[in-house]
Amino acid sequence: MNWHLVWTPDNLERLLVGDLLRGSPGGFLFTVVMGMIGIFGGTVVGTIVGLMRNSSSRWLSLPAFIFIHSLRNIPLLILIFWLYFITPVFGFPLSKFSSVTIALILFTGSYVAEILRGGILSIPSETLEGARALGLNRFQMNIYVILPHAFYAMIPSLTNRYITAVKNTSLAYLIGFAELTEIGRELNARLYTAPIEIYTTLLLFYFTLNRGVSAVMRSFENRRTFNKWFAIR
Repeated sequence: MNWHLVWTPDNLERLLVGDLLRGSPGGFLFTVVMGMIGIFGGTVVGTIVGLMRNSSSRWLSLPAFIFIHSLRNIPLLILIFWLYFITPVFGFPLSKFSSVTIALILFTGSYVAEILRGGILSIPSETLEGARALGLNRFQMNIYVILPHAFYAMIPSLTNRYITAVKNTSLAYLIGFAELTEIGRELNARLYTAPIEIYTTLLLFYFTLNRGVSAVMRSFENRRTFNKWFAIR
């Protein structure tokens, strides 16, 4: 085995932060950054679109329906290619990083929106009737009743979607962005004699990151922890 060829200080530095000291960051650092932006942005977009989808107003539900079913029925890779290669034609070129993160946000958001709709439908009608009896308006019901209860029911599905978002960052290498997979590919092309060691190292990086995401989400499955963060009484 050729672990000594892969786990050198220079190689590990490149895998972790890219060429950060030379002004070109990347590697595991940018995989984490892209993944977290995709998760956070996708959750925000998905929440807004999901509430629109659940609205009784056709002016809100129809655009949300089109957004969800348009993005869920195309490959994420095609969306990344479209943002990176087609947007310059319309006069606003996007960087590789922006193309990937925007695609992740939109793609993740389309799935979160449908997950949210399922979470809302799972709320017992008695809970909603109780909120109305307390005199809460629609906005207050969404903030204090519907979203907290829906998100608790959504945790297992959201965990799967968040892990998928992190793994999907690896598609960035196809447009030449120097994230973890791309740097691993470059190392493999340079060393040539240690593919097992290189791709096992990448596996460990992704496994560690996704286990961290799973652990954070699993902590919210404890009702007391969830209630503390989201102030459900």
